[in-house]
Amino acid sequence: MKNDFSVIIIGAGVVGLSIARTFAKHNLSSVLMIEKEEDFGRGISSRNSEVIHSGIYYPKDSLKAKMCIKGRELLYDYCIQNKIKHNQCGKLLIAQKGQEVDLTALYQNAKTNPIPQLRIIGKDEIQSLEPSIQADSALFVGCTGIVDAHQLMSTLKRDSENAEHNYLFKSKFIQAKSLELGYEISIENASGIIEKTSADWIINASGLNSDIIAQGLGKSQKLNWPQLQYSKGEYFKLSSKWRNKFNHLVYPLPDKTHDSLGIHLSFDAMGNTKLGPSAHWMKNRQKDYAMDKTHLNHFFSEASRYIKGLEMDDLSPDFSGIRPKIASNDHSFSDFYISHENASGFPHWINLIGIDSPGLTSALAIGEHVGKMVL
Repeated sequence: MKNDFSVIIIGAGVVGLSIARTFAKHNLSSVLMIEKEEDFGRGISSRNSEVIHSGIYYPKDSLKAKMCIKGRELLYDYCIQNKIKHNQCGKLLIAQKGQEVDLTALYQNAKTNPIPQLRIIGKDEIQSLEPSIQADSALFVGCTGIVDAHQLMSTLKRDSENAEHNYLFKSKFIQAKSLELGYEISIENASGIIEKTSADWIINASGLNSDIIAQGLGKSQKLNWPQLQYSKGEYFKLSSKWRNKFNHLVYPLPDKTHDSLGIHLSFDAMGNTKLGPSAHWMKNRQKDYAMDKTHLNHFFSEASRYIKGLEMDDLSPDFSGIRPKIASNDHSFSDFYISHENASGFPHWINLIGIDSPGLTSALAIGEHVGKMVL
């Protein structure tokens, strides 16, 4: 018996939409997108720095390195072709006195990946590029930029809809059952009614819930796939006097304890500047987006190390996001998990788990990567 769809994608964030766009490019119209929120991109994809990353931080041959480097190139091309707001502004990864060894190590890692438009600069050039920044040395990364994430996702959805893909919003995945070919999945719709549909392929791109949905195959045993832990990041915005003050993104050295890039400075297309994210491990997978105003002191302390003339009153709470990181005892580097689970006995089921930063940058490359598995 023929299934209802060729492919069902669970999750309409930037990664799910990029996968759908790949199918649209190949004229595959029998695609259903399932999203538990009332619209696309309401989760991780809308709560981040909107940075187009270079790929300097990730171990050579890791999925994050491969997808980020390829995704960055695809993303710039896609933005130009579709007139999506973006700015290849470059960034300064700064080091203070005593941090030169760590900066050099990042430079060497970046060269092995390899990353273009890269050089170490001294204090004088930092002052020339960014008069409001104080640092002893910096890694200049010219291929970094920013993108309007909402406009990007809107354009990806347009491509998908032009291929006559179907969308179900306010629809929650319940479980899946293996069929002779493909899967039958149960969905709770917006009215609380359980509906069933089927597809030859299931792609689990559900972000914060991806590990839970991966366990929803109706089996009694726990499958040996990654489990997530949540890291919450908060952002504080700077007052209007800092608008258009900076020409480049500014990053401190990474916070290895929290697998985070540290309290960095970024801005949007209008020049509005924000600081963040911080990184706090969340107990029991809490989805708490409330801002903690008591963290203002921490943000000010970190940012005032490199922003000249910053005052406490310049900072105010902005928003927060939660990153899905693959669980480990020491919170060390966690790579993307992208797997066709054929070897586990689930052919035509693809899991994407732990797609945190640089997920936005990598999205188009991930879309092509997953598309090849299916097509």
